[in-house]
Amino acid sequence: MPLFFRKRKPSEEARKRLEYQMCLAKEAGADDILDISKCELSEIPFGAFATCKVLQKKVLIVHTNHLTSLLPKSCSLLSLATIKVLDLHDNQLTALPDDLGQLTALQVLNVERNQLTQLPHSIGNLTQLQTLNVKDNKLKELPDTLGELRSLRTLNISGNEIQRLPQMLAHVRTLEMLSLDASTMVYPPPEVCSAGTAAILQFLCKESGLEYYPPSQYLLPVLEQDGTNSRDSPDGPTDRVSREEVEWQEQKMLEKLEFERRLELGQREHAQLLQQSSSQKDEILQTVKEEQFRLEQGLSERQRHLDAERQRLQEQLKQTERNISSRIQKLLQENQRQKKSSEILKSLENERIRMEQLMSITQEETENLRRREVASAMQQMLTERCKNRLMQMAYESQRQNLAQQACSSMAEMDERFQQILSWQQMDQNKAISQILQESAMQKAAFEALQVKKDLMHRQIRSQEMVSEQRWALSNLLQQLLKEKQQREEELREILEEGMESQLVALLEELSAEHYLPIFAHHRLSLALLSQMNPGDLAKLGVSEAGLQHEILRKVQELLDAARIQPELKPPVGEFLTPTAPQEPPESMRPSAPPAELEVQASECVVCLEQEAQMIFLNCGHVCCCQQCCQPLRTCPLCRQDIVQRLRIYHSS
Repeated sequence: MPLFFRKRKPSEEARKRLEYQMCLAKEAGADDILDISKCELSEIPFGAFATCKVLQKKVLIVHTNHLTSLLPKSCSLLSLATIKVLDLHDNQLTALPDDLGQLTALQVLNVERNQLTQLPHSIGNLTQLQTLNVKDNKLKELPDTLGELRSLRTLNISGNEIQRLPQMLAHVRTLEMLSLDASTMVYPPPEVCSAGTAAILQFLCKESGLEYYPPSQYLLPVLEQDGTNSRDSPDGPTDRVSREEVEWQEQKMLEKLEFERRLELGQREHAQLLQQSSSQKDEILQTVKEEQFRLEQGLSERQRHLDAERQRLQEQLKQTERNISSRIQKLLQENQRQKKSSEILKSLENERIRMEQLMSITQEETENLRRREVASAMQQMLTERCKNRLMQMAYESQRQNLAQQACSSMAEMDERFQQILSWQQMDQNKAISQILQESAMQKAAFEALQVKKDLMHRQIRSQEMVSEQRWALSNLLQQLLKEKQQREEELREILEEGMESQLVALLEELSAEHYLPIFAHHRLSLALLSQMNPGDLAKLGVSEAGLQHEILRKVQELLDAARIQPELKPPVGEFLTPTAPQEPPESMRPSAPPAELEVQASECVVCLEQEAQMIFLNCGHVCCCQQCCQPLRTCPLCRQDIVQRLRIYHSS
């Protein structure tokens, strides 16, 4: 820790503001205010105390500075005996003077936002103090002498570490406003502090055995005394001003003139010192300029040589980058061709495997398998995404390391370049050898940067390949989701075609479309529903009680309307009579395997009740009964277009 600290010098603007305010306060007819705020002061200047003492100032404003103490050395607090308002907020005060009670005329004291840890006990001597603001400090307790402030009207102690109020505060009968942090208080309790100033004073008076009276009964003498102190006679001094006071004023005026004379003499000496220092500064600058000129001549030649060498290395680097980019382009094209061929083979193999699996599983198993495939594809895509994110993070960290290394190398080059300034005292041969050594080091640094750049290019190529794979996987997932949605829409159309249109509209109106498969499976109609009760619907799978009653009510309304108006009777589903099958052309070969000699019975994949009786051409699948196959346009198993339907008749 250093033994001596340099005082912070104020800026030029702050110094000018201080001089202007001091001159303004000394002018004839000036008011009773001395404002030296925002002047970057580390201590109040001696001239401010002298001005307040000589000119009888009543308001001193010193806020927003860097004050650590109120009184500098060789200054007395009696110089501020006439001050009524003292504003010291936004400073760095750690303590107030112990003899603060000498300011008997003080009415307003503002020390907000400082570093105060305690208040002096002599603060109780400020009998005319009406406002005390110690907000945002480091106070832990208040002195008991605070109860001697007989004129105090406003007290702000919030933003501190105070938990207990002195019981003597009950003797301050003029207190109108008390600001504190109620949540952190212990005495009085927080609930009392939250109730306001009157509740706090009532509590303290009760604890002290005093009777509480509102402050309005005690404020009249304080206000009258304040008005008397601020009243001046228009014809000159009042009758209470004695002859001794007049002589004291004349003596103060003489002291003021003597002080101004000494101040002017000091300013002249300061101007002479500034002139001497400026002349010495000009001589030093002249010698520095000559030395700098000689040094710049030597450096300019070296700089031209380094620029030429740097330009040659940059051309070589650009040529190398062009060659590398052309090679990368060729490798990417070759990789793209190989990737396309492998994708085609893989898609063909997957299609063959999928067709074989579809021959042996039902529609429900196909849907489950499709879901598992989508889930595995999504899992794989998430895994690839995590890998890509990790690789990207590694690439970013490596890129930052490379950038830091390059910056450090450039900083080292700059430091070495700055060292050339110290070569002016060296021998010429030694300087030339050192310059050659520095050029070799620069060449090695450029080679290292080239190697790092090649490594970066390889990482970029690998990142591009990963991004292409991810894009292909996302396209595949989107295609699978579209196919799933299309199958769901087709299945719903099939179910709606096999049911009554009014029943379908009824379910859509009640937002019960998800029960369409159940109604289609049991082949429910409006007539059957009219004979059922809510228990029957619950057995079928309709679990909502309100929906059961609403469906039965709507069905009854439709049937009643049909009886009243016969033209509104729901149409009965008519099925087309199958015609004789035509012989398929020789060019159309079925994709299904050849039929076995022994025909195995299978159920319809739509209604899951009757036996499959129809063959779909050209695919050759046997998966639907005669009634369910009529509205179909594509095979439920392979999704190929149905060209012709053939009826199967089993021999007994």
